[in-house]
Amino acid sequence: MHNKVIKIKPNSKRHSLFLISLGILLLGISFTLNSWLWDDFKIQLTIIMFASFVVLLVGILKTLEPSCAYKLTPEQLTFYHRSGSWQIKWQDIVRIGNVKSNLQGQVVELDFIGIKLNNIQAIAESISPRLANRLIHEQKELVALAVSSKELSQQQAIIDFAPYSLENNTYKGPIAAWLYRSEQLVKAYGYHLYLPEDSFDREVGDFIVLLNNCLEYSRQHAND
Repeated sequence: MHNKVIKIKPNSKRHSLFLISLGILLLGISFTLNSWLWDDFKIQLTIIMFASFVVLLVGILKTLEPSCAYKLTPEQLTFYHRSGSWQIKWQDIVRIGNVKSNLQGQVVELDFIGIKLNNIQAIAESISPRLANRLIHEQKELVALAVSSKELSQQQAIIDFAPYSLENNTYKGPIAAWLYRSEQLVKAYGYHLYLPEDSFDREVGDFIVLLNNCLEYSRQHAND
């Protein structure tokens, strides 16, 4: 991986043009049918129009996703989101693996890859308030599952916007809330960061292997 940059595309961006084209086609058909059949089928045509708008909107939102979701270099891992980005150096990562939950005595692998850090400070310095706020909402599924499996209490699941002190720095607002949320999730699942399956272009296991190879390379060449 010496001097090599690896870019990973998000799966969530797939089929965006198809959905936009389909939405426009369905809207065209809807408007045509409205001119002929509106008086007799108002409810049905309204539902069709609404569904057409939804398909079009989903396609448009997909186009807004970054064309590159992850950039892997010998020095660091960068994550790109439509709400911002974060960066972490490989040396700040302890381990990378599957996120698992114990549901009614059965261990289940979730659709996320987890990253445990040496210190949450490594990510606190690079994340923006907008992205932190977005990630809080995208991690609701993980929080709800942790509560149902009794890894977290209902009280712990409440978003905490109190200032968060960390190594002589005080974080406020969404960043503080996200840091508190990360603190809770590391207790529940053992990781600080969670990479959703639709944010990369390959199987979960394959991406874990790639990330761990990069991590191992970084460790082997740390003193070069």
